[in-house]
Formats: sequence, C-alpha cells, structure tokens
Amino acid sequence: MKNVIVSLAGECSISRDQLEKYDFVVGVDSGTDYLYKLFLIPNLIIGDLDSINSKTLDRAKKDNAEIINYEVDKDKTDFELALDYLKINNAKNITIIGGESGEVDHFFGNLLSISAFHKKENIEWKQSNQNIIFPNTELIKTEGGKVFSLIPLSNLNGVSINGARWNIKNENIQYGSSKTLRNITNSDVLKVRVDSGKYCLIIQN
Repeated sequence: MKNVIVSLAGECSISRDQLEKYDFVVGVDSGTDYLYKLFLIPNLIIGDLDSINSKTLDRAKKDNAEIINYEVDKDKTDFELALDYLKINNAKNITIIGGESGEVDHFFGNLLSISAFHKKENIEWKQSNQNIIFPNTELIKTEGGKVFSLIPLSNLNGVSINGARWNIKNENIQYGSSKTLRNITNSDVLKVRVDSGKYCLIIQN
C-alpha cells in the first residue's frame, strides 16, 4: 500500500481540495459517511458497524468494498483494528481524517493509537486548520510564517530544529516540556531531527 486514507467517526472539517489521490481508501465504521461526501469510494470498511448509516453501507457493498465486521464487545477500538490491518499490509504513507470532535478521551485515544502504531510510516491527521504529523523524514514541507509545535510523547534525545524562528540543536526535551511549543516556520522546509523518542508535529494550515 503506497498511499492510504483512513476516515474516522466524529467531526471531519477537511475539504476535498485539501486531499490527494489515494491508492487505498478505508472507512472506519461511520467514518465511511465522510468518504462519500468527499467523493472517495471505500475499498475497505472495518469496525463493529454499530454507527454506520445503513444507506452508506448498502452503497459501499454495491461499490464492492471489502467489509470486515467485528463484534461490538471487543478490547480494541475500530481505529486500532484499522491500524492493525494497515500494519499487516505494510502501509507506509497514511492520511487520517475525521475524529475531531466528541469526548476528549476519544481524541487522545486516537492520538495515542497513532503514536503506538508509528514506526517508519509517514502519518498525517489532516484537519481544516492544522495537520498532526508523525513523520518518517527530517524534512517537512510547509510555508513560512506557520505556527507549529513539536509535542514530546516521551523523553526525547538529540532534538534539532532548523527553518524556524527559534531553532535548537541537539537538545534533550523532557516529556511534558513546553519548550518546543508555539514556534514559527521561516521557510518552506522545516528540518526536524530526533535521535530517539516519540513525538508528533502540529502545523497550522
């Protein structure tokens, strides 16, 4: 799988012109509804299917989508099951949409699921006003004047940032530190190097 998009339940603020072409399209339960609104045809629908619109499900069946249905009582979320599927199928470039509203534990659960899954993949959780990025490269394409934050999700060693108003070189950032929050890009390429540790970038659109 080269270029995958995964649509989650919950608010989806993204517009079609903010998306690309995708080789594989995944609807996570009722997140499938957004795919059709964005003129994307699902290849796969996965989850317990307790909230998907019945008309959407019927349409997906007519479009020959693969449907993997789980029991409602399970020890993983529908999104985790989707990530398991992507791991088995070696997805490397993953775009995520939806999942922007609802109870706060859902948002943080999704964020931490991505963090636990992320190894060498490039993952972008796209929203209308910002992208949450788990990169697989040091070079991040952006624009000058964009507010961004590097969020440490563990202790970070050897952090360097170039292409920003406040660059840093080979520093250790402790989990919970605010030092790498609310920076500003000053070029169209942001270079971020982290020798070890888990992190994500939040970049304003």
